[in-house]
Amino acid sequence: MFLSAVAFLCVLSTVTNAASVSAGTCSVPAEQQWLVTDLQTQLVNSVKLQGAPDPSILIALNLAGDQNLSVKKQLVQWIKETATKEMTSGKVALYVLALRSSCENPDVTTPENNVNLVHVLEEKTKEELNYFYAYGTPKTTYYQLALDTLALCVEKSPDVEMAAITLAKAALANDFVHGDYFSVDTAAMASLALTCVYDGILATQQGKLVGAIQEALAMITKQILGEQQSSGIIGNIYSTGLAMQALSVTSEFYVSGAWSCMKTLEKVLNEINLGAFSNPAAASQILPSLVGKTYLDVGSITCSSENVPTVAVHYTIINDLVGSYFKYSITVNVPKGSVLLAVLEAAQHAKPSEFSFETEQTSWGPMVVSIHGIRASTNEKTYWQFFSGKTSLSQGVGSYKPVDNEQIVAIFSKY
Repeated sequence: MFLSAVAFLCVLSTVTNAASVSAGTCSVPAEQQWLVTDLQTQLVNSVKLQGAPDPSILIALNLAGDQNLSVKKQLVQWIKETATKEMTSGKVALYVLALRSSCENPDVTTPENNVNLVHVLEEKTKEELNYFYAYGTPKTTYYQLALDTLALCVEKSPDVEMAAITLAKAALANDFVHGDYFSVDTAAMASLALTCVYDGILATQQGKLVGAIQEALAMITKQILGEQQSSGIIGNIYSTGLAMQALSVTSEFYVSGAWSCMKTLEKVLNEINLGAFSNPAAASQILPSLVGKTYLDVGSITCSSENVPTVAVHYTIINDLVGSYFKYSITVNVPKGSVLLAVLEAAQHAKPSEFSFETEQTSWGPMVVSIHGIRASTNEKTYWQFFSGKTSLSQGVGSYKPVDNEQIVAIFSKY
């Protein structure tokens, strides 16, 4: 029988001091910000190819402050339509976190669906714990139990205490080790979940579990640090994102210098440039760390809305150099602060037959190589040149930020 929680004690901390310090001293250099932008664009584009929602992508985009409202709305709608009581506990937890990151109520009520995901999560977590106390292991995995604990903490559920107790016990019993293999992903997610609960205990001065959770967090953190490689990778490249999140919020449990965040970050950025995170699932796990965020920030996101400040950009493409000449113009609205690439994407979305374009990655960021089917050629010495009014732009489409009512012109040119 499920052991009920003694008292409600989880209040989600907004951002811990450790996370703030990490974000301030371990951040992506300005000249490499294009890698983060490209990763976001990759995630946005992946949504258009999916047949089912990936809540991890929505969480990552929201934590990164991505302004592509239409894609995020699509993901929210998919999540609401596909939410069921038959999902595993971990998937329910991800659905809850994804909706919360979008300022949406997990009590889903739509014409197609009606399910309170928090209630489902509480029931699923009880099943996990009942199974644990009967057989010594969760019904699914410790990773899913950690996700459950984190989501229950974000939702301030009274059921979180027993989940946290069980997770701490598992950590102290070394249950995240299987043979010679230590699961960095599981340990990192457990660390995030227990940190959420730990912050809640301190905030409410209910210290009943402080000692046990402190001991568990200290042990987990030591194990994660023990998985560091000389390159900066923790575990493997795909577990490094979650490990970075965990270590950024648990600095009180390790001495200064035990982890070089910048070394890890430099390695991750290099791997991004080499295409290591082309898989959307992998990209969604690494993106939060690149913007100084963790899953603990889900409950404190300031959500965008239809009233987000926008700028109107007048965009024109001109080819009077090769083939059939053309000149097309359009005015699009993009969120204030968007880079020029967002303007091109908005124009393409509005009129794909006229404003289709392609880019290639360079060391300076994305470079436009084709517009309306007209491709640049090194042999012909042709390229697409961008202007603000009559002034040639010195920044690329991934860096330049148009202002309201700016005239942007792309002209197919020779050099």
